[in-house]
Amino acid sequence: MKKSKFLQNSKDMLSRSFNPAKCKTSLRLAGSRLKLLRNRKEVQVKQMKREIAPLLESGQDRTARIRVEHVIREEKMMAAYDLLEIYCELIVSRLSIIESQKYVYLV
Repeated sequence: MKKSKFLQNSKDMLSRSFNPAKCKTSLRLAGSRLKLLRNRKEVQVKQMKREIAPLLESGQDRTARIRVEHVIREEKMMAAYDLLEIYCELIVSRLSIIESQKYVYLV
């Protein structure tokens, strides 16, 4: 159900009924959600890093390596969130240009 709503919203945004105000609102909300997700991940990564030191001290190298791999994966995910947030901001700032280009192609 969630997927079909997303697809419908995507179709609406790409069809002739493109609404720049609605798009701008959606992009700003997406940016806010991305910030929230990134902050949550950041807290989790800090906690995981704190848990790695005692593992190394107690000689649990294998477990520590697994945790380090997980930390690296989460840091990459945070970087992806940052990029997506930047792209959302870029589209919002270029929305007027995007809207004007729409009319050029419809003629």
